[in-house]
Amino acid sequence: MAGETDAISELTDDHRHVEDIFRQIEALPNADHICKMYTDRATIELVRHFVSEEEFVYPVLSDRVVDGADLAKKGMEDHGRLEQLMRNLEDAEAGTVTFARLVDQLLREVRRQTKEEEDLLFPRLKDALPPPTLTDLGSRIRRVKSIVPTRPYPATPGVPPTSKLLFPGPGLVDRVRAVLSGWSHAF
Repeated sequence: MAGETDAISELTDDHRHVEDIFRQIEALPNADHICKMYTDRATIELVRHFVSEEEFVYPVLSDRVVDGADLAKKGMEDHGRLEQLMRNLEDAEAGTVTFARLVDQLLREVRRQTKEEEDLLFPRLKDALPPPTLTDLGSRIRRVKSIVPTRPYPATPGVPPTSKLLFPGPGLVDRVRAVLSGWSHAF
């Protein structure tokens, strides 16, 4: 389909978007409440990215790329560690030493994983899959990512899935993952 991007382009765009948020975070003092809002925004973007990879990319990677199952397993483990880090960050108060340490760790770890994906995983995926398959994966990724708003404080709190993001209970990471995982199975 003309004008549609493939999975690699979609995921690379995610990387650039998250890096833009990271630069905004780095430009703010850790005590600034806006810094906390940006870390929440980065959390949403990252979880959207992770779910897209786990639901659509890793299964194909495991089936079609030599050592793809190992790459997918490592990606899942990285996601698990990063999600725990984001949960810890959710609980940290802006302006504290803990918050600053967790922000620094998140930025460093996500940047490391981004480099690994772009240098190792994406080229192998591109070599293993024909363009129509990559485009189909890109379309699926776009649909799942469109389900959750990019900010945890949307203006329309009564509209699903926004209302699901605002309900009390599990933290932001788990709420975003629950919304996305439930919707991704519909595709």
